[in-house]
Amino acid sequence: MPAETPLELTEEQVLWYRARRQYLAGPGARNAAEAARAVVGVQAQQVGPAFMGLSMRTASCPTAEELAAAITRAQTPLVHTWGQRDTLHLFHAESDWADIVAAREQWAPGRRRGPLPDKDVLDAAAAVVNAAGQTVTKAAVVHLIPEYYIASVAELAERARMTPERFAATRVMWCLANRGDLALAGKDGAERLYAARSHWFPQIPWPHPHDPTQAGARLARRYLAAYGPATPNDIAHFFNARMGSVKTWLKVLEKELTPIRCGDRKNLTAPAQDLDMLREQPPDGAEWPLRLLPLWEGLVIAHKDKSWIIPDGPGRKQVWRPGAYVTAAILARGRIVATWAYKPRRNRLSVTVKPLDGWKPAMRKATESEARKVAIHLGLPEAEITID
Repeated sequence: MPAETPLELTEEQVLWYRARRQYLAGPGARNAAEAARAVVGVQAQQVGPAFMGLSMRTASCPTAEELAAAITRAQTPLVHTWGQRDTLHLFHAESDWADIVAAREQWAPGRRRGPLPDKDVLDAAAAVVNAAGQTVTKAAVVHLIPEYYIASVAELAERARMTPERFAATRVMWCLANRGDLALAGKDGAERLYAARSHWFPQIPWPHPHDPTQAGARLARRYLAAYGPATPNDIAHFFNARMGSVKTWLKVLEKELTPIRCGDRKNLTAPAQDLDMLREQPPDGAEWPLRLLPLWEGLVIAHKDKSWIIPDGPGRKQVWRPGAYVTAAILARGRIVATWAYKPRRNRLSVTVKPLDGWKPAMRKATESEARKVAIHLGLPEAEITID
């Protein structure tokens, strides 16, 4: 790490920096792919919240319907695949995908148990997906999976309430996605569709001879540009990475980074090229807008130290629920002041707000304005809010 004296920043300076780098303040990204790149991917186990997170960060505020179409056509700039924490994300295809694939071996193992398919099975499945020239379902590769492998995952399949054949095919597709051979491409009814990288993303040169350490360092650089100042523990938390890997990445980046201190928080670092931006004082008023963050929002997940955005106490438990459920939250000046939920009606969006510490009645007007944007994003003309 750099040896110079740490730059002293206030908490609000840090939060203001993060808001601008993540397009939560300012004019917004030029397109959804640029927004995804800025935040190192948006979590997309459920695509609805991911679309909402991208839309609020994009100048044109694309609708959910427009974003759904964007990930179900060839040569899209967004790729839907498994990323950090073995969780589905939407990434900028050209700038992120190869690094995600290369850096994966430096992340901690995911929670998936059981044997993995042999390389020859995966190679044969990849050949079938490539030859299809169109999207396929898991059914396209079932005939390639040997009986011994299907039998080896039978117990896991039963726990997942799937047939062994279907479970085995799902595992094959997951492995191919982790190799960068294919991406998710929407659904046909209840069936997930997959597309070969060579067909769906012909503009991306592949294979990339990416060194895992250098790929990890590039992703860490982008993390710090979006979520910094941050600690090595924060980086490890975000990527579910081994601490030894994080230290190696920071060693690669050390000439690009500057130490930061914020109150009692130490061991923070940020991009040195952003010093002027870091020093800026936060504005008052609408320049720092209140935001309705969706479920599993990256900013809420990004740091091991949650005190940046919400103090320890009952309110934190309302945001982080059991089972890795991260509630939709209302952010004001970089801090969570309420949670929110919505229900689409015939001609309007019904939004319920549950205030936490920091909520002020004067925030209602800004909340109504943001709720209308969410309604438009979902194809509804109006929104109404209820303060619970």
